[in-house]
Amino acid sequence: MARTASRAEHPPGYHHGRLHTFAGQPLTLHTEFDVEAYTRGSRGRIRVDKAAVELPGGELREDLAFLWRLDSAHLSDTRALLATWTGNEGRITAFVATWAYERLWLAHAVRDLLTADGGPLPEPLGRTTLIAKVRNLYVERGLPIVAPIWTSIAGESVTAGHMARLAIQEGAFQAAYLALLPRLDGEARRVVEEIARRRDEMIRFFRLEAAARISRSPQEARMAKLHLLPSWRPLRIIGAADPDEPRALRSIFRSPADRARLAAADTDLRRLLAERPTSVFWGAQAPTPGLLSRKARHGIRS
Repeated sequence: MARTASRAEHPPGYHHGRLHTFAGQPLTLHTEFDVEAYTRGSRGRIRVDKAAVELPGGELREDLAFLWRLDSAHLSDTRALLATWTGNEGRITAFVATWAYERLWLAHAVRDLLTADGGPLPEPLGRTTLIAKVRNLYVERGLPIVAPIWTSIAGESVTAGHMARLAIQEGAFQAAYLALLPRLDGEARRVVEEIARRRDEMIRFFRLEAAARISRSPQEARMAKLHLLPSWRPLRIIGAADPDEPRALRSIFRSPADRARLAAADTDLRRLLAERPTSVFWGAQAPTPGLLSRKARHGIRS
C-alpha cells in the first residue's frame, strides 16, 4: 500500500524553509537601487595636484588624519561584514565589493592631501587605552570566529542591523568631511568635496536596504535596534576607538550646523524604528542617538 508523504508545516512568515519571505515574492530582497549600474560605474582614484595643495598644519591636519585612519579601514569593515550571515546576500556582497574599492581611493585621496608637502603621515594624538587594546585584539582574533557563529544563529535578520549601521556610518563620514570644508581652500577643498559627494550613492544603498528590512518584519526591526544601541559609535573602526577620537570629534563638529548634520545621519532610520514598536523591551521609543561618545560630546554643546 502506497504511503502518503507527510508535509512539514512551517510557522507564519516562513517560505521554502526561510524566514521573512512570502509566497510570490523572490527570496532575495530587491530595492530600487541598481547595484549592477553602481558596479559598472565604479570610480577610481581622485587625482590630487599636490603642488597646488595648501594644507595648514595644526588641528586641521590632525582632523584630516583622524578621518584618513577611519576611511583606510575599509578592509576591516568589509571582512567583518562578509564573515557574517550578511555574506550570503548576493546583492549586498556585489555592492560591498565596489564599495570597498571606492573607499580605498577615498582614503588614498586624503593621504595624498596629508603628504602633499612631502612630510610623513601624522601619528594619532593621545594614547591607546587598555580597553581599546582589548577591543582591537578581539577584532583581530575573536571576531572572525565569533561573528559567523552568532549571526548564523540569528539568521538573515542580522543583515538589517548591518545595513542600518553602515547607512549611519557613511552618513557620519560625509557629515565629517563636509564640516571641514569651511576651513579648506583651493585643491584641498575640491578633493574633500569630491570625497563627500562620492558617498551619496553609498548612503542611498545602505539606507534603502535597512529601511526595506526594518519595514519587512518585526524580527529585523528588533535586530536593527540591537545594532544601534547607544554604546555603538559610527566613527570608529569596528567599534575600536581611535586614540585621538575625543579631540578630533570636538574639533570637526565645532559648530551647531555641523552637529545637526551629524545628527541627521541617523534621523530617518531611528524614526522608522520608533514607528515600529516591535519589542517589549524597547517600546515605542527609539534609542537615544549615540553618534558621539560622552567624552566627545563634552564641551561642544551649543
